Amino acid sequence: MKPVIGITTDSEYNNWYYYQRLNEWNLKSISDNGGIPFMFQITSDDVIIEKYLEMVDGILFTGGNDVNPHYYGEDPIKEIGRLDCERDEFEMKLYRNAVKKDIPILGICRGTQVMNVADGGNLYQDINIQVQGANSHSYDLFGSYEYHNVDIDTDSKLYEILKVKELKTNSYHHQSVKEVAKGYRPTAFAKDGIIECIESQDLTFAVGIQWHPEVMYNRLPIFADIFRTFIKQCEIYHNKL
Repeated sequence: MKPVIGITTDSEYNNWYYYQRLNEWNLKSISDNGGIPFMFQITSDDVIIEKYLEMVDGILFTGGNDVNPHYYGEDPIKEIGRLDCERDEFEMKLYRNAVKKDIPILGICRGTQVMNVADGGNLYQDINIQVQGANSHSYDLFGSYEYHNVDIDTDSKLYEILKVKELKTNSYHHQSVKEVAKGYRPTAFAKDGIIECIESQDLTFAVGIQWHPEVMYNRLPIFADIFRTFIKQCEIYHNKL
């Protein structure tokens, strides 16, 4: 049986209605690579969250809005972007309960930042202001085209997956991991030193990637290996239950 992957959603108010939505690339990255995608409703209900974790074999924490700096003990600077406190609360709680079960986790962009903050790390609220010498990390047109280079630690899960020490990625973010949470380590960097991947040293599979492989894997198949490996870990987790 294919493993079921829970995917976090975004929220939006538009034309008198509130929507919980998800970019279809996130869904296809799972269904195209061996998994069954399941969209999570944003909720603060502990019973629902626990039921989610019983239903899925892995979690994909997706991209989206900024993470509220309240969660790492800072006031927001003026460059902070849109915040969604309900989504933050849900994803922090979801992550912390998932790690107790050692459920496989993949984070993308904001998802990486949520993983880091939920485990005690912090973020640059805006790398353009707070990181001296930072290069551009946000290409205007969101898509599958390469934007900057990333160097990968050869002693890492990411290297085991991609089998390259350097590759070009797309990039759409202005926040990034600053101090890495205890139990995690950085395993990929942009040329300016910005952290592009974190990996848990304690959990079986918890990897956070700062770029967006979900929109690159069709044109550049190397990025599909990220999802295939993640989904394989989810299958292993399911078979242990």
